[in-house]
Amino acid sequence: MPSRPPRSRTNLYGLGRPGLRRFFEEAGAAPYHADQAFRWLYRLDRLDPSAWTDLPLALRSRILDGARVEEGSIDDRAEAADGTVKCRIALAEGDAVETVLLVQSGRATLCLSTQVGCALGCRFCLTGRMGFLRNLGPGEIVGQVALAKRERALGDGPFNVVLMGMGEPLRNYDAVIEAFRLLTDPEGFGLSHRRITLSTAGLAPEIERLAREPRRPRLAVSLNATTDGIRDRLMPINRRFPIARLREACRVFARETGDGFTFEYVLLAGVNDSDADIARLARIARAHPAKLNLIPFNPVPGQLDFRPTARERTIEIRDRLAAMDVRVAIRWSRGTEARAACGQLAVERGPSSPRAGRGSAPAHGRRP
Repeated sequence: MPSRPPRSRTNLYGLGRPGLRRFFEEAGAAPYHADQAFRWLYRLDRLDPSAWTDLPLALRSRILDGARVEEGSIDDRAEAADGTVKCRIALAEGDAVETVLLVQSGRATLCLSTQVGCALGCRFCLTGRMGFLRNLGPGEIVGQVALAKRERALGDGPFNVVLMGMGEPLRNYDAVIEAFRLLTDPEGFGLSHRRITLSTAGLAPEIERLAREPRRPRLAVSLNATTDGIRDRLMPINRRFPIARLREACRVFARETGDGFTFEYVLLAGVNDSDADIARLARIARAHPAKLNLIPFNPVPGQLDFRPTARERTIEIRDRLAAMDVRVAIRWSRGTEARAACGQLAVERGPSSPRAGRGSAPAHGRRP
């Protein structure tokens, strides 16, 4: 590819159909050329405009002069014994995030980040300790998919996407929805919307806004406590949107979409795993068209002041909930050796990182 144009020029990667049409209109080109470029970018994964052979040569030259096409790059990877792969993505606009690829029983799942850092400060997740740096753009979100596909040569095989990595997706609503459209466009990545799940810490108004979208990802809600007192301690967002308000948003989502959703519940020994907690959890789950995922807490020694619920107790909780007519499963951890399990995504911010000087603690995100 010819030498990279200056970074101040428009990055076409991440523009949807309307954005590409505006760019091509300003370049004096017919609108249908934007649709051709869209297919090259997202369906065919060809990022060199000089190779877009169905565009006139002069137009390709104008694109190279007036824009850039950058999706970021993988600058580090780690693999766990169970086959889970964690990739650190150096973003084209600066900073870095991590993406996790899980393959289990022939099923591939990509876990994507939507922010650099997070402002919500959930006490069992180290991303909150990093604080919030910035939102990702649509191209930085879908670029993780393109890079991860290339990394593992997934080709055109089916895979799932979960927006559960670093950051709170609903605090970056517009970019996440635009990324969702790129992922599900038949001339884009071509994924079924049913293969994409968005996990939220509980931003009630945005859950209701999501319900009004004509097409939307599946919804997963991080509950993690059955009383406001405990949830206030674990998840500060609960002080703005307590459990009753969150449950009302979930009812709105189910009523307006006709879709069920998932409650996620990270088990913390001595905090939210008592018999009383389990009885309340059963009542909450049964009151909604929801299934329940129990998530073992993954310790990070010296970083988080929690202990995981014992394996035997975790199984006992699952069985008791199932006996109370709750649709429940345990989401056992994967990728722990690579620090890729739930709560363990890490972006080191040291002297060599793009944000050196703004903090030195590792940051970790949520992961299914």
